[in-house]
Amino acid sequence: MLLHGHQPVPGPPSDLQLDFAKDGLENSFTLLDRDAAGRVVVAGGPWAGAPWLEGMLDAGMGRIGGLQCAIVSPQAQIEIKRMMPIWDPSRPRWTKDAEDIARLEAALRARGKRPE
Repeated sequence: MLLHGHQPVPGPPSDLQLDFAKDGLENSFTLLDRDAAGRVVVAGGPWAGAPWLEGMLDAGMGRIGGLQCAIVSPQAQIEIKRMMPIWDPSRPRWTKDAEDIARLEAALRARGKRPE
């Protein structure tokens, strides 16, 4: 990210999430881990080890250049965007989250899937 002009943005603990900005657009990368049972859990910070949503990474694998990574399912993205201000009351509700939820739900409906 830094090689492409993105700048680090202060925020959550760096073992929990990494935030970068470029040209007014912020990108957040939440770090994940797995527990002994193989469940996806929070990697660090005050909630380290807390389980994420069941089936969160069931959307398959994606690729950015040569980097391959699991994709967060649209249903999990919707749930996270809806619940984050409840899970972490210090985080405000963002207009962008409501817009993202509407886009994700529309895309799921277009594919004949329920947004849940």
